[in-house]
Amino acid sequence: MLIVQKYGGTSVGSVERIKSVASRVLATQRAGHQPVVVVSAMAGETNRLLALASEIGPVAPRELDVLLASGEQVSVALLASAIRAAGGDAVSLLAHQIRMRTDSSYSQARIHAIDGPWLDRAIEGAQIPIIAGFQGMDADGNVTTLGRGGSDTSAVA
Repeated sequence: MLIVQKYGGTSVGSVERIKSVASRVLATQRAGHQPVVVVSAMAGETNRLLALASEIGPVAPRELDVLLASGEQVSVALLASAIRAAGGDAVSLLAHQIRMRTDSSYSQARIHAIDGPWLDRAIEGAQIPIIAGFQGMDADGNVTTLGRGGSDTSAVA
């Protein structure tokens, strides 16, 4: 059975917590299920990135979305690495890899479709896909973000 697990910023807020999440994900797989994991940025990371942007001055909405999406990229890479270190097989996937298509409403984009073969290949190969929540891409390939709580929306999609 396919089970979607979503982990927020507090759950992946430190290396120790990431290792704990990795153990939970592997336990789900050992129980005979296929986990698909969606993660947020580490606790406080989005706020830290926003603070950096505010020090620069006005930041174009497109550039702000590129910046903010980087928080989730860190989390997926660390969690996939922690699962591998614990003996599992995981792959980190970003919005463009799973083709999470959105409109072009920066910082509050709406998901239109997910049509990437990477996700299917990972599941068919018994890998655990670790998906960056909160982010998407528009029809022109621009990074978009789904707004606060967007990782929850990603998990439901």
